Amino acid sequence: MKIWNQAPLIRLLLPFIAGIISAVYFPFEIKNFWLIVLPYILFIAAVVSIPSLKISYKRSWIFGITINLLLFAFAYHLTIDKTQKLKPGHFSKLLADKKTKVRAVILQSPLEKEKTFKVILDVVACETNSGWKRSEGKVLLYLQKNEAARRLAYGDELLINTTFTAIPPPQNPGAFDYKRFLSFHNIYHQCYADSNSWVAPGINSGNPVLRYSYTLRDQLLAILRSHHIQNDEYAVGAALMLGYADKLDQDIISAYSSTGALHVLSVSGLHVAIVYVVFNWILFFLDKVKRGNIIKAAVLILLLWFYSALTGLSPSVLRAATMFSFIIIAKAFDRHTNIYNTLAASAFVLLAIDPFLIMEVGFQLSYIAVIGIVYIQPKIYSWYETDNWLLDQVWTITAVSIAAQIATFPLGLHYFHQFPNYFLLSNFIVIPLSTMIIYIGIALFVFAKISLIATYLALGFGWCVWLLNASVKLIEKWPCSLLKDISVNITETWLLYAMIVLFLLYFSKRTVNYLVLSLSMLLLILFSQIIEQHAQFHQRKLIIYNVPKTSAIDFISSKRNILYTDTVFAENENAQLFHIRHNWWELGVNTTMIVCRDTATAEVCIRNNSIQFFNKKIVRLDKQYRQQEYDFGKRIAIDLLIVSENADIKIRDILKVYQPGRIVFDSSNSAYKLKAWKNECLLHDRPFYSVTESGAFEMNI
Repeated sequence: MKIWNQAPLIRLLLPFIAGIISAVYFPFEIKNFWLIVLPYILFIAAVVSIPSLKISYKRSWIFGITINLLLFAFAYHLTIDKTQKLKPGHFSKLLADKKTKVRAVILQSPLEKEKTFKVILDVVACETNSGWKRSEGKVLLYLQKNEAARRLAYGDELLINTTFTAIPPPQNPGAFDYKRFLSFHNIYHQCYADSNSWVAPGINSGNPVLRYSYTLRDQLLAILRSHHIQNDEYAVGAALMLGYADKLDQDIISAYSSTGALHVLSVSGLHVAIVYVVFNWILFFLDKVKRGNIIKAAVLILLLWFYSALTGLSPSVLRAATMFSFIIIAKAFDRHTNIYNTLAASAFVLLAIDPFLIMEVGFQLSYIAVIGIVYIQPKIYSWYETDNWLLDQVWTITAVSIAAQIATFPLGLHYFHQFPNYFLLSNFIVIPLSTMIIYIGIALFVFAKISLIATYLALGFGWCVWLLNASVKLIEKWPCSLLKDISVNITETWLLYAMIVLFLLYFSKRTVNYLVLSLSMLLLILFSQIIEQHAQFHQRKLIIYNVPKTSAIDFISSKRNILYTDTVFAENENAQLFHIRHNWWELGVNTTMIVCRDTATAEVCIRNNSIQFFNKKIVRLDKQYRQQEYDFGKRIAIDLLIVSENADIKIRDILKVYQPGRIVFDSSNSAYKLKAWKNECLLHDRPFYSVTESGAFEMNI
């Protein structure tokens, strides 16, 4: 209750967050909103400003409920108002069925992909039959690679003539919901433009500060490259210093994630704190000037927010910059700040600007980690006291790491399905090294024009990053470094947090009831897991995944599965992780066999074109199939016919051989073939399913 009373902004933040979440899941436009809430506003204003209307303590709950309802309503209305697709001027309401010409502005620096440039656009006008009309709304654009596309930058205007399509939902069970993720950034459509479908008039209408920050970031990245910092050292150094993660490959990301060190690759509170310390020290002379504390505070805030813009304005850096801004202001006016109030105030500001931040994993982890460190770390730190400076620093890092993990591991299990067992050891290495890298990097940027100093600084920078990478990769290879393939649903995540909070209350207040309630939460989690395990032990599923240009058929029995696919996909672990492994985690699969040829087990038998999966008869026809090899006088009854790899068949001829319950065209077929087969199925009144168009096919056995 002490924190609850000393940090009133937390109590106000909760209904505000509830309003945002309600609007996200249950969006509904409220007409005449201000007329509805006006009486409540007048009631609160009257109570506050007219002494004679002061509510007695017994009836103060009426005032409290009114405040909470208003905050909920304001947050709900704000979220709906920030949802661009609901606005009448959204560009999707002006799109034609064919190609549409639009004028748009680039909102972020283009991201180079393997075959395209990925660009986020703000559509400002659309061409209609009656001429150009102003519009709004973001769109995801993929540009064909060429030199003109490579030169594009933030703020550049484009004229594009292309076809816009809605972002598709997940194509495989358990897959990352990219459509939902983009919707929280107000992006609902995507398009592709080849070299002949767009032109840049040479106009830049971006925000001057952001434009300069992106230009400066490119110049700082060029400094790293000019001093021969390259490959993984460049990728990690650029991400750590400037939030530039475009060059990070999957192996590096996996190594840092597996060791619990992924947080250093995204600019966060640690980075902002170091920048604050550096510039606070540089501006020490202002402490002796009249009104210097005010000037210093203003300069520090501007520098912190410029650095935030320089690094991409990620949720974690926004949180840190906002928090430090409040702390700097309070310090300038010699005011005491409550850290919980500061946290709540920073969340209020950020969510008022962009309410959809509450749905971002980075925002959630950032705030929960800080709350954990602020509340739990002092309690852990008090367990051990020493006068030895080095031991004290080691114990401080240990306490911080444990506190952060306690606070974030339920979310980590829910979102990432894994837990790094050596997080303590990795943080002993990562935190000091990353701090040193940031200090050396700042010095390198400052002295870049002095070649002798810059050369030695670049050498030290490169060696430190190499050591950091080597340490992380070494820890990743240790046995049992990662507890993975964990499935924790959203209900179990909430139960885990309830258990943690109740146990911390017991630890703080020594009240047995809190311990009993905490153990009750644990029992509910175990009961949920038992129910889930029972369902998984009895599951039998056939899944045909939607993997572009690939045939991937999964036979799942209990906690075992056999994936029947081609050799390319069988050897591509990253592609498996993106398309199917999340589903294996959710289904509790712990024994996987990947086959590319005929095989036989207790559950499934694959021979030539025939597949027997328990009592289901399946035939798969691929490019090796030859119709003339079969006797067309017989019709074989089968449950499923799978057509793959652009098999050279006609549906009318296949129906002379087989009598399928359903025909499934997997994702290894071309659009041309698929169109012809679908027309034939319709002609012969045969049920069919296109994995490419409708997503993965699932059948419970």
